[in-house]
Amino acid sequence: MKKVKKFFVIAGEASGDLLGSKLIRELKTLEPDAMFFGVGGKLMQQEGFVSLFPMEDLSVMGFAEVVPHLLKIIRRINQTAAMINQEKPDYLITIDSPDFCFRVVKKVTVACKKIHLIAPSVWAYRPGRAKKIAKLYDLLLCILPFEPPYFTKHGLNAVFIGHPLVSAQFPVPSAQCSGGLRVALTPGSRTSEVTKIFPEFIGAINLLQKKFPNLEVVIPLADKTRELVIKMAQGLQVPYSFSSTFSQVDFALAKSGTNALEFSLHKIPLVVAYKVSWLSYYLARLLVKIKFANLLNLILNREVIPEMLQKNCSAKKLAAALELLILDKNLAQKQIAESQVALKLLGLGNIENPSQRAAREILKICRVTRLISKKPSSAL
Repeated sequence: MKKVKKFFVIAGEASGDLLGSKLIRELKTLEPDAMFFGVGGKLMQQEGFVSLFPMEDLSVMGFAEVVPHLLKIIRRINQTAAMINQEKPDYLITIDSPDFCFRVVKKVTVACKKIHLIAPSVWAYRPGRAKKIAKLYDLLLCILPFEPPYFTKHGLNAVFIGHPLVSAQFPVPSAQCSGGLRVALTPGSRTSEVTKIFPEFIGAINLLQKKFPNLEVVIPLADKTRELVIKMAQGLQVPYSFSSTFSQVDFALAKSGTNALEFSLHKIPLVVAYKVSWLSYYLARLLVKIKFANLLNLILNREVIPEMLQKNCSAKKLAAALELLILDKNLAQKQIAESQVALKLLGLGNIENPSQRAAREILKICRVTRLISKKPSSAL
């Protein structure tokens, strides 16, 4: 009788839940009888995944924001590692959330194949992590084409799979039925993001309403911040609705992150923004050595999509940047065209989608002699 494969999967935030659900779906195609459990959100659970505790317990970002939750996160690290050691899965798959995932993996004592999806940005800061990560994992699945060499030189099997989000067929926005100018707002899936970013988004829209009286707003809701966003949205002086469907949206004002990539895939012109506490921002400036926050800007090495970060994430500046896109159709079309170039570099149009390749790479790995010793690494 064929042994049923057990997959312990860890995702710590909404974007990881989406990637995890796609990966589980592809793994189930190749291994229909496999078991999937660990830490994940509702999308993963819809694929038959069983979560040890609510994924939202880990959705904290920024140094200053993490400190109040530190003891709880440490308990979750120990709890997760203990469950892995008890259940003895065949595969341990961690998705993003490196601060949590790497500390869990270091505490795992049972033999299993260890895989991490989304390489840490060692090309942006703390390059020394690459060597330490190579001692923890058997396979690293990279979503950026230039990432594998940073890890393969340390003996880790690192493979570029393309970005999982570019595999879907995204519709081009259709003509509007309402006659309104529709703008999507994505204030974030974390409370700390919403409280800092959403007020600026609301202020920007209220400023634009004076020049565009037909302005309408569409807002997606995340489970953890649902009630907060609904309450804060009452400050909008334009008609608004809550929806995760953007096929009929004209423009977007987006929190910097995965959601911004989705708008580019939909061919929707956008402005990205982000704001954290000043302490988190100061520490990030000391560590991060890259020019851009947006992924497509980073790949093209120029600002194709406007980035309004920290002090520039203000209602007045956001309104001005979005107004420029609305009024200048050539500028909006140029952003869409150049974004498509970057998306193709991420794998858009490939026959095998990233999640399919990831599943195939995971199932073919085996324990091999490492080029470096497997001694426990120091804290990452």
